[in-house]
Amino acid sequence: MGKLEDCIQWAFKNGAIVDERIHFRQSSISGISAVVEGILATEEPLIQVPSKLLITNEKALESFQVANDVIDKNAPNALVQLYVAKLKFSKGMPSMYQPYIDLLPLELEQPYFWDCKELQVIKGTDLYLVMKQSLPKLLQEWTSLLKKLSLEASDNLEQLETPGLDLVEYVSRYRETSEQIPWNSFAAYVWSAGIFASRAFPKIALNDQCLSINEAFLYPVVDLLNHKNDTKVRWSFQDGKMCFINQESLKSGEELFNNYGDKSNEELLLNYGFVQDNNQYDNARLTLRLDSQLLDGADQLGVSLSQERVNDNSVQFKLSKKDLLPHNLVQLFALVHKLRSEDGINLRNSLEGIDSLQSILMQKVEFFRQKTRIDASASRKLQILRKYFDQQRRLFQSSIEHGQKLQKELIKSNSEFLTSFKTIFKNDKQFANCLLLTFGVTKFDDLITKDCMNQILLLWIVRVANKNEYAKKLPFEVPQFIYDTFQEVSSTIVIEKEDVLQMMGFYQSMFPSLSEKIPEIYGQGNWRIRQFIVADTVMDRLVWTRKLTQEPFFVKKQNIAF
Repeated sequence: MGKLEDCIQWAFKNGAIVDERIHFRQSSISGISAVVEGILATEEPLIQVPSKLLITNEKALESFQVANDVIDKNAPNALVQLYVAKLKFSKGMPSMYQPYIDLLPLELEQPYFWDCKELQVIKGTDLYLVMKQSLPKLLQEWTSLLKKLSLEASDNLEQLETPGLDLVEYVSRYRETSEQIPWNSFAAYVWSAGIFASRAFPKIALNDQCLSINEAFLYPVVDLLNHKNDTKVRWSFQDGKMCFINQESLKSGEELFNNYGDKSNEELLLNYGFVQDNNQYDNARLTLRLDSQLLDGADQLGVSLSQERVNDNSVQFKLSKKDLLPHNLVQLFALVHKLRSEDGINLRNSLEGIDSLQSILMQKVEFFRQKTRIDASASRKLQILRKYFDQQRRLFQSSIEHGQKLQKELIKSNSEFLTSFKTIFKNDKQFANCLLLTFGVTKFDDLITKDCMNQILLLWIVRVANKNEYAKKLPFEVPQFIYDTFQEVSSTIVIEKEDVLQMMGFYQSMFPSLSEKIPEIYGQGNWRIRQFIVADTVMDRLVWTRKLTQEPFFVKKQNIAF
């Protein structure tokens, strides 16, 4: 008999019951699966496993002959994981669980157990960062437990605890170079933690006498079922047996699944070694490093980051299919672009913030597009990884599309506070015509292609400031907020020598030449250099250039809420 059949027969001999319509199969491609025969629709338990076959903390306490206080509530599974590592890797330690332990695979599919070459493909991703962050926690709980049990580690602990050591690489190299893995090695403990991540069940399903909501146990036979999101199942403890109940109708030949809870593809890959197509629970991480003062002050401006704050200068957001752009992420980017003259989140900095956020999301899309180009032909693991990268790319692309939609909605709902410079260009024909002489511009698109938009905006803003100085009234309605902002800035600005030097090159290229050639526009009113320095600040405060079209808008100061 094979190991699978040995395990099933062992369970039967010890009182387990499996519905006769369930058949376990094993293949080199898909591993172990359970297929049903005939129509299956019942609220009766399909699988029942007696409590003596469950691997729990109580069994571990008995084996190590220690008291309950050795278990840390912050690491409630450390002892039972060490126990399973001992059962698997210790020589000459027969146990009643041997057929089950023999069936547990040495080679796990999770990325923690990939070889160094495969790990290179993951490096630089948030996935690898999560792995690097999780192993030091495992190391700490493992070394702490060994100390409590007065056990020695087979590893060189001084080397293991070297600051900056990449424990993911360490475990991978250890597994590749060791003929045998001692049960008291860190690699053995990580393996056992991988078994628990992919197979363990919450202890609270067994009874409510739990040290922690995270306490878990191994559930032989039922843990052979593959996981699938949205599968309706129930676990219950009845008459000394842990029972598995399927709550869905299955047709003959269909696979019987378990459900460990709805998982993102990152969770599926790290815990089980596979990903799911079109996973509605998928999410992507967006980690940002920003000024700590900005993050500290965000809450005072109504942007809560308590769940996203990673450290003093970093935040991490999760973008999900249900929430492609969290409100506080969009708000945070508005604050990133908030000027000192602005009180809080307004229309201008929100529009500019969305543009900035879109640029970062586009970088993520390109990053994962490059990652999907890996040659996965020789490795099933890399094929799964490529699928994961592609799903991440799609999620970030969806976030970009959502951002574009949000920006359009903002523009539409706040149109009364927005004035397009394209419209101004069309209406101020005298100004538009003079640009042919000065810049060779004949149509609005030339402002973009000739890269002279900023210079022309400065000229037009100063023209607005001089609107009352022209002999004839301007033939179009000047938005009053532009004129008012110019007057406000002009009355409060402090001009430094550096400001003058910075503007001097542009100013000398324009004047006095423009005043002489086109006096009807540039020969009336105040066109001195100070006006352009003021106009530059006005442009910072009022102008938003839409990245999608490169079209500038004058935006009236208007506070908004998402």
